[in-house]
Amino acid sequence: MIHKFIKFIVPLTIYLWIFNLYGSIDKIDLHLGHFCTQIDYVESENNQDGNLEFSVSYDITNDFNTPDGIFKIEPHNAVIVATPNTKTELPSNFLNLGNVGDSIWILPQNNESGKIFFGWRSIIPAGIFQQSSNNIFTPSNIGNIVVELVDVSGPAIDSGGAFAMWESKSLGGIEEHFNSSDGIDSNDRLEPVPIGSHTHYNYGITKPGNYEVTFRASGKLNPWLGGNDISVENTFYYSVPFSSVIYGHAEFRLSLDSNPSAVAIHQSPEPVEYAPKQVILITQEKEINNINYEYIFTIDPVIDNQIVEPHRIGISTKNPIRFPEGIILDSSPIEIISYKGPGNIEIINDDSSSNLHFNFSENGIYQVVIQAAALDGNVPTTGPEIELTILAGLEPDYSFSEYASSFERTNNLNPGSLKDNGSDWDNDGIADIIEYQLFWEGMDPTIPDSFKLHTSLSENPNTIIFYRDTYKDQLNRNSQNIILEYSTTLEEWKGWSDRNPGFPHLQFELNSELGNAFGRIQRRKITTGNSEPYTSFFRWTIDP
Repeated sequence: MIHKFIKFIVPLTIYLWIFNLYGSIDKIDLHLGHFCTQIDYVESENNQDGNLEFSVSYDITNDFNTPDGIFKIEPHNAVIVATPNTKTELPSNFLNLGNVGDSIWILPQNNESGKIFFGWRSIIPAGIFQQSSNNIFTPSNIGNIVVELVDVSGPAIDSGGAFAMWESKSLGGIEEHFNSSDGIDSNDRLEPVPIGSHTHYNYGITKPGNYEVTFRASGKLNPWLGGNDISVENTFYYSVPFSSVIYGHAEFRLSLDSNPSAVAIHQSPEPVEYAPKQVILITQEKEINNINYEYIFTIDPVIDNQIVEPHRIGISTKNPIRFPEGIILDSSPIEIISYKGPGNIEIINDDSSSNLHFNFSENGIYQVVIQAAALDGNVPTTGPEIELTILAGLEPDYSFSEYASSFERTNNLNPGSLKDNGSDWDNDGIADIIEYQLFWEGMDPTIPDSFKLHTSLSENPNTIIFYRDTYKDQLNRNSQNIILEYSTTLEEWKGWSDRNPGFPHLQFELNSELGNAFGRIQRRKITTGNSEPYTSFFRWTIDP
C-alpha cells in the first residue's frame, strides 16, 4: 500500500483492552474478508452425547482445511453486511425473488473484490455421525450432518424482503438450498454437509434492512456412540444498507427535542427514517404555479406523527417523534438559519399544499441549517438547529471535480484551486482529497478545520468513530478507499480496506450505528485491538 498522505496524527495512550468474542460487545460488521458459518461438535461432561455449536468464524492462517488459527464469534455478535458492489438487477424471475429489473444483493459463491466471501464450515471428527440421505441414516466411519432453514424474520422481512441461498454448479445450472420467498418448508435444506467440509454458496437478499436468519444443524450419532439425534439452532444476522438518498420530496417529522437526531426524514415508499446527518437530499425539476424550476427540493413538515417506521438510521429511539400536546406549527414552519453553497436559495410556497419548496439558483452542494418554528399557545418556540445536505443537479456519487467546483464557486476561488493530488489549499494539514472523503465530518477544504476530525473516545482511547460515505468509497479496489491507519512506531502502519480487511480481534472496523439499520453513509468505529500500554498514532490515507 502506498501512503500518499500523513495528514492526521493523534497520539494517545493505549491501555489493556481485551476483545471479548463471547461477551457483551458491539456487533461486528463483516463487510469484507473471508468468514464462515461454522458448525462444531463439542464433547461435554454434562452431556454424554456432546453438542453441536454454531459460530461465525475466520482463520488467521487463511488455511480453511485445518482447525488451526480459527477465531469464533457468537452469531448474535456479528452482522454480515452487503457492500455496494453486491447490488445487481434480476435478469429474470430468478427463484421467485422478484421481477426482471428488481434489485437484489448477492453475496457471491466466489471470492470477488468489494464483497464478503462467506461460506460454510464444519469442524467435526470423522465417525461421530451416521451418513444421512433424505432422513435415512446408515452407520458410517465418516458421516455428515444436515442444516435446515428454520425461520427468517426481522424488519426487512416485514417490508417484503426475502433471503435465499443457492449453489452455482461447475457444469452450469444451480442447486437451490434455502428460499424464504415461497415460505419455509422441508425443501429448505442443505444436505449433506460433509464432515470437515469448507464450502461456499451464493446468498441473495431482496430488500434493504436487517434480517434474522435461524438455522438448525442436526445429525444422528453412530450406534457405537448411542445412536441419538442431536441438534442446535441459532440465529444469524444479515443486513442490506438503505440508499441514504431522497430525491425531490421528503417528509420531515419535526421535534422540539434538543437533540437534532430526533428530527426524522422520511420518504415513501421506502420504510425508513433518517437522522439528518446520514441522508442526502437531491433536487428534482418541478413545475409550481405554472413556473418550471430546475433545482427544487420539497419539504413536508409534520408534527404529532404517531407512525414509527420499522427501519431507523441514526435514530436510536423507537418512540414517535412529535411535538408536545398543544404545540402547533407556525404559518412559516421551517426557518433557514444559514446556508453555504454556490448559489442562492428561494423558498416557494405552493398554495395548493402545505409543502415548502427550496429552489436553488445553481448546481452544487448546499449545506442548509434549518429549525422548526411553532407556537405554544401564542408564544413562539423553535426546535434544534439541524444541518441538511442538499445536492442541486448532482448525484450521490458526485466526483471530486464536481465537489471542488462547488466549493470553489461557494468561496469565490479560482477554478482548479482544489486538487486531488495531495494538495492542501487551506493548509490545515488535511489534503483536499481527504476532506472530500470525510465530508460528513463537516470538513470544508477552504477553511482550516482539522479540529473537526474525531479524536479517540475518552472511555476507550484506542477507538475512533467517524462517518464513511460508501458512494465515494465503495469498499472495492476500483474506487478510492479512505483508510484510518494506526501505528505504534510511526514506521509500520495498519489499516482496514478491501486490500487489507484484517481480522476482528486485531485492527478492524466495527458497527457504531444508532438505530436498527444501515445506510450508505455509515457511522463507523475503528479499534486497534491493541493490548499493550504504549503510545499509538492514527492517520488518514487514501488508497490508491
